[in-house]
Amino acid sequence: MRLDTHVHSCYSGPSTIRGLKHLLRESYTTPEALYQLAKRRGMDLVTITDHDSIDGALTIAHRPDVIVGCEVTASFKHDGVQVHLGVLGLNEAQFADINQLRADITELLPYLRQQQLFVSLNHVASRVRGALTAEHIAAMMPWIDGLEVINGARLRSQNRTAYRLALANGKALIAGSDAHTRRGIAETWVEARDARTRDEFLRDLRARRVRPGGRHGHYFTMTEDILRTYAGMYRQKAEDIVRDPWTWRHQAEMTALVAALPLLTLAFGIAAAHFGREMQFNRALLFDIGRRPALNVAGLA
Repeated sequence: MRLDTHVHSCYSGPSTIRGLKHLLRESYTTPEALYQLAKRRGMDLVTITDHDSIDGALTIAHRPDVIVGCEVTASFKHDGVQVHLGVLGLNEAQFADINQLRADITELLPYLRQQQLFVSLNHVASRVRGALTAEHIAAMMPWIDGLEVINGARLRSQNRTAYRLALANGKALIAGSDAHTRRGIAETWVEARDARTRDEFLRDLRARRVRPGGRHGHYFTMTEDILRTYAGMYRQKAEDIVRDPWTWRHQAEMTALVAALPLLTLAFGIAAAHFGREMQFNRALLFDIGRRPALNVAGLA
C-alpha cells in the first residue's frame, strides 16, 4: 500500500510569506480534489496534513482509505525555533490537545508518545521555520518515529541529510510530496508492501517496515509551484468579483493583481534565491551535526 504522507489543501490557511498573508493562501486545492487526484495517481491510502489543522482531513475522513493527519508547527520555548512534525492517525480530541501543547515541544513530544501517534520530523535540513541546529535535533531524536527522507519540494542534498540522520538513529524512512499545488500530489510516497488495510499500514509504519519512493524537489518544480499558487490566487479573486462585484475590497485587490501580472516573471529568481539559501543552511547544519557525536553521524558530511 502507498501513501503520500505530506500534502496540503486549502485548509492550510493563509500564506506565511511576509506581506502576502491577506492575499495568498498556502494551497488552493480542495480536499475532495486532492483525494481524487491521489487515487488516480496510484495511492492506496490518502491523508491531508494541513498546517496546524485537521479540518480538511475530516471532510474526507469517512472513507476507509483515509488517514487523518496534520503538519504540526511546534516551538522550542527557550529560543522560539520552530519545527514541522508530521503526525498521522490522530482524532479530534488528540488534535485539540496537540494544538494546546505545540507552543512547547518539550511538553508536546511526550504527549504524542503517550498517545502512540506516529510522528515524523519533516524537511529537517530546511530553514523554513527557523534556524534549526544539531542541539534541537538531538533533543527531538528520542521522541520521533521517523524522518522525512524524501520531501518532494526539497533538494536531493537536503533529503540526503535527513536520510543519513534517519539511518544513523534507527528511524523510519518517510517520504511525502509536501504538495501545495496539484502538481506534486502523490509524486512522492511511502510504501508498506505487506499491508492490506489502513490499520495494517499504520502498524507497519510504526514498525519501520516501509520504503520511501518518488521524486525529490528541484528548482523548476518550485518555480512551477509558485506560478500555480499565484494562478490559484487570481482564480479565487476572480470568483470573488463574480460573486460580489460591488465590494470595493474585491475590486481593489483584483486591480492590484492585474497591475502586478508582470511581476510573476520574478518566480524564477525567487526559486533560485530560495534554494541558494537552503543549500547554505544545509551545509551549515551538516557541519553542526558533525560536531555532535551524540547524533551518531560520524562522516555524515
